[in-house]
Parts: sequence; structure tokens; C-alpha cells
Amino acid sequence: MRDKKRMTAADLADKEGGGYFTGLPLVNSDPDTGIGVGARVLYFHNGDKDDVMFEATPYRHRAYAQAFFTTNGYQYHTLDYDAPYLGSTPFRLRAKMIYEKNIAANYFGLGDRSLGRLSFPGSPDKFASKSDYTDALRRVQPDGTTFTRYNQYVLERPKATATLERDFFGGVVRALVGVSIAYANVEQWSGESVKGDAPGGNEVDARQAPTRLDRDCAAGLVVGCRGGIANAIKLGVAYDTRDFEPDPNSGVFVELTGELSGKYTLSDYDWARLTFSPRAYYSPFPKLTDLVVAGRLVGSVQSAGTPFFEMNELSFADYNRQGLGGLRTIRGYNQDRFVGHVAALASLEIRWTFFDFNVKKQHFGLMLAPFLDVGRVFDSLSDLELRRFRNGQGAGFRIAWNQATIIVIDYGVSREGSTLYVNFNHPF
Repeated sequence: MRDKKRMTAADLADKEGGGYFTGLPLVNSDPDTGIGVGARVLYFHNGDKDDVMFEATPYRHRAYAQAFFTTNGYQYHTLDYDAPYLGSTPFRLRAKMIYEKNIAANYFGLGDRSLGRLSFPGSPDKFASKSDYTDALRRVQPDGTTFTRYNQYVLERPKATATLERDFFGGVVRALVGVSIAYANVEQWSGESVKGDAPGGNEVDARQAPTRLDRDCAAGLVVGCRGGIANAIKLGVAYDTRDFEPDPNSGVFVELTGELSGKYTLSDYDWARLTFSPRAYYSPFPKLTDLVVAGRLVGSVQSAGTPFFEMNELSFADYNRQGLGGLRTIRGYNQDRFVGHVAALASLEIRWTFFDFNVKKQHFGLMLAPFLDVGRVFDSLSDLELRRFRNGQGAGFRIAWNQATIIVIDYGVSREGSTLYVNFNHPF
């Protein structure tokens, strides 16, 4: 650990020794999943203050359990464990069990086809506004059908992941190997009874017209239409000089992560994904104020055999993120608005902690974070160009609770509309 970046003196003074719980009722607002309620309980153990690792680790153990339900039929339940320098060795263990069910999972098409204005077969128009598009989808057609769920399908996916990481070169280089066991159950809304708007404006029951995913499956444009097993192994290497992982003030984090799936992982699909992502954090005025400029770049490429229900993920060393679109990637757009074999993303945030205080032994920091996200997808590497990138921008209010628990309230705006997100952890 000779080269491992230490916490700043100010952050170290606020860090508590020993173990403690944090926990919140979850109240989430997201345009894709609706209003969500649930609970997350976290346990942290920071170790003793005289431990040599105390000033170089965010915690020694962290575990949390979560149950979460939303008004749009989304469920996300998880058990998660993370142990940097497990047993005072150079190894780090991360493990997670997830059950996810989404009756309104998004599918807007793949690659270059998804970059255009919103459209559907029931209207000759192209829509710039997501709200106008949603209203048009709900209209009952002359044949009695509706396109209410044209861009949605049902996804049920239990998943378990584990990664083992090891530090090298004084703690600044990290190699990892991991495994994920996952099964996806995919169902279509085509032909089902859904809610639509009659010509007079009244809500009625109507038959769902063929969805976009159903049409693309029939045309042979996507892989994985029937779901199945998508087990994978993960390999990666990272260079890390951040001073405090959950909320860095300075340093860089550069990672190259790959996932491989095939017969050797007992998967139903042969696919591969490679993601490269540098992130940087800089405090320009450390003696005047707690201001951090945070930026990242992401490039990801996936093989032709990747099932569509895996293509919306970006591989990272800590955990995979979904996109492009949504809280973790391009805020202001719907989750998974842009999905393709090649993805590019850039994000910039300015995080200003303008006030911090203590309540008994609990430390809180209040933060403002204006941001800009820019990205797009491509059909292949040969299609790379600097045109037609999509951007989302906005501002967030963040609460750092005992430094390692970051509560996020972000408001993003794009050319298709605006969205409010309430969740945990900085997007990067």
C-alpha cells in the first residue's frame, strides 16, 4: 500500500472508527419505472483509527440489503457485500445477489436506428417530445388496437455476481476476475390487454399492437428474443489514485474491463463485451472550498452475438451500469434510450460541498452538482464519427452521509424532455 492515495485531512477528521448502520426508506422517482418505495439498510465497518488501512480505504466491510417496488411494476431486490483488503491481504471481494422484474423494460431499437426522432407505425409523425410521443402511443387505433407499450417488454432476471480483485505496485494497480450467473425471462406485450385512450379521451382497455421488439425479433434484427442463460466471466485491470473511492476529491481511475460468455460458462449465447473508461477528479481550490471537478469518458464494444437484454449494460470493475440514458449515463433521456454494439459516453460534473454538519455521531455533507452528459451508439467500429451525439444536462443535490453513503437527487434535461432521479451513489 506504499503508493495508495490517502484521504484528505478534512475527510479523515470526519471519519468514524468501528462499525455503524445507515438506512433509509427508499422513495424513488424515475420516468421509466414510476414512483418507487422500499428500504435499504447498510452496514459499514471502518476498522480502528490506528489501523494503517484506516486512512486509505473507504471502509473495511460494507454490506446492504434492499427491497424495492414501483408503481409501474418494477422490482429490484438485492444483497450486496464488499470487502477491500479482505483479511488484511491485497485482495478485495465483491459479491451480489439480485432479483429484478420489470414489466416496462425499455426497447427503442438498436444502434443507429435508435438515434432518430421518436416514431411508431400508428402515426406518420416523428416526435421531438417524449410526453407527446407517449400520448400518441396511447391513442386507440381504428382497428381497436393501441401502441401504449410499443417500446416496452417484460423482463424477469435473477442474477448473482462475484469478483475477486488484487492490488499491485503499491496499491495503485488492480487486477480482477469475476463471474456472473444470470437468467433472463423475456415476454412480449403484443396482443395483451393494455390501457389506451379512446377518441373522446376516456381510458379504455385495448389490445396491444405488435411492439417494436416483437417486430425486430420477427425481422431477425436482434438476438435473445426468448431470453435464456447468459452466464459470463469478467476480467479487468484498473489504475487507481483516488483519495476516497465513494466521493473522491482528487485522483484518476482508469479501467479496462471485459466480459466473455459462451459454452464454457454454460451460457445459451456466445458474446463478448469490452469497456474502457478513464475518470478524473480535481479540486482546484482545496484551501478555499470543497469543490471537485469530476469527468469521465467511456467506450464500449460488444460482439454480434450479444443478446439484446445484455446489450444495455456497460462493464465496469465495481458494477455494471445501464444505458445510454438514465441516471448513470445520459440524464434527461429514458433508461436504455440508446443501445448498440458500440457506445461512447462523456460526462462532466462540478461537485460543490457547500455545507457540512454533525448530528450526534452522524456526519452529513450537502452538495450541489451541475452536470453535462454526451453520448451516442454506433452499429460498428467502422461507423465512428463525431456527429449526432445526444446530450443531457442539469443539476443535482447530493447528501453525503458518513462520507460513504451518497444520496442523489438529480434533475436532467434533454431534447426529448426532463427527468427527476432519486437514488444512491454518484453516477461515476
